[in-house]
Amino acid sequence: MKNIYFKNPFVSLYYDKALKIGGAEWQGELQGAEFREAVLLCLYLIDRFELKGWLGDNRKMKSVAPADLQWSMEVFVPQLVESPLLRLANLPSEHEENRQAIDSMVDKCNGSGQQLAIRNFEEKEEAMAWLQEPWEEEKERSSTQQKASQKNALS
Repeated sequence: MKNIYFKNPFVSLYYDKALKIGGAEWQGELQGAEFREAVLLCLYLIDRFELKGWLGDNRKMKSVAPADLQWSMEVFVPQLVESPLLRLANLPSEHEENRQAIDSMVDKCNGSGQQLAIRNFEEKEEAMAWLQEPWEEEKERSSTQQKASQKNALS
């Protein structure tokens, strides 16, 4: 059951405790303290309910300010990859500047060597289906990657 956790004119945050999936639907342009508060609420929601899947619906989100992008790279991304999240589905923005900013964050996540699988989708239904697939595959892959990293570190 989808529960609304937080809502303002720029973002709606929700979660489904049984499915361990949450998400954010973004609207317009959110900057500065309001942007950072919304992003930190996403992290809090993920941690509080130990969510394994997240749907970032960025289709109506406009650009991310350079200072907010920098903050996201330094604060948000490291915390995201350390969270319980295993899958992040993204519905890309119709605004090019936003797509570029999100791509930068995804690249940083992918370069972290953590377990987070990230995919872009055109349709919300397809993204939700992927998020609801069994989690065991990611857990096994993460365990294998961690063992390989540890082995390489010892070599």
